[in-house]
Amino acid sequence: MKKIVALLLLTISTTVFSQQNVDKPIEVPKIAMKIALGKTVKTNGYSITFLEVSEDSRCPTNVTCIWEGRVKVKVKVEAEGVDAKTEKLIFGATKSGENKNHTFFFSEAIKLEGMKVMPYPNTEKEKNENGYTLLICVYKN
Repeated sequence: MKKIVALLLLTISTTVFSQQNVDKPIEVPKIAMKIALGKTVKTNGYSITFLEVSEDSRCPTNVTCIWEGRVKVKVKVEAEGVDAKTEKLIFGATKSGENKNHTFFFSEAIKLEGMKVMPYPNTEKEKNENGYTLLICVYKN
């Protein structure tokens, strides 16, 4: 009988303590997408094209630089029946008057935000076969 009561108390206390964080809102996971330079991906009725890298002056790894550098990219967003929108994104240091906001598209359906440009420059003389890729985050509204 004592074993049954002890087991019952253990089960009830475990259940009570596991239910304590019910009031916290659940965080919605981010959906990230990689887009290769010159390629287009489609999501939620929108086409996103990684058009170009106009500047990549980021300081390579294992090097001490005076300026951290930056990378500038151009992205195009299209939807059926809507004019295409082209945006420039800057990752890294910005000069005065430049926008460092990485949200490049916002609609009633989705919000698109640039996360980073890969690969990061390095000092080794190995060539990157894949070229540039842009990592974007898609938020559903």
